[in-house]
Amino acid sequence: MLYLGLPAMAGWLGIGMILIAVEMLVAPGSYLLWIGLAALAMALVSLIVSLGPGTELVLFGLLALAAAMIGVRVYGSRRANATDAGLDDPAAGLVGRELQLVNAIENGIGQARFGDSIWRVTGPDLPAGALVEVTALDGATLVVVAKGDPEAAAG
Repeated sequence: MLYLGLPAMAGWLGIGMILIAVEMLVAPGSYLLWIGLAALAMALVSLIVSLGPGTELVLFGLLALAAAMIGVRVYGSRRANATDAGLDDPAAGLVGRELQLVNAIENGIGQARFGDSIWRVTGPDLPAGALVEVTALDGATLVVVAKGDPEAAAG
C-alpha cells in the first residue's frame, strides 16, 4: 500500500521550488538548483515512504550532498570548456588560427583580419594577402609567422 505523507511531501516540494526559484532569479550559476532538486526528490520519497523527521533530514542531507557533487561536475566541466574555448580571454583563442594579411608586414608590423576585426600583427615581412598563423599574443598584438613556415614549429 502506498503511504501518502502529504504534509511532509508538501513541505519538501515547497522547499525545492523555493530553492530553484531563488537560483533562477537571484543567483544563477550557484548550487541552489541541485539542493532544490534534492528537496524535490525528498518530496517523492516522503510521498511513498513514511520516515521520521530526523531520518528525512539525514536522507535530505545525503541527497543534497550527492546533488551538489553532480553540480560541481556539471559546472566544473562547463568552466573548463569555456576556458578551453578561450571565452575568458577571447584573444587567446586566436593562437593557432590562420589569418590573411590586410596590410603587408613591413618592418615587423602589419594588420590581419579575423572575422569583422582588424588586428595589429608582428612578424616577418610579408606581402598583403599572405596567409599567416598566430603563434602568440603580445598584449593586443598578434605574433604571426608565414603559414607553413618550418621555423614556426621549431620556435
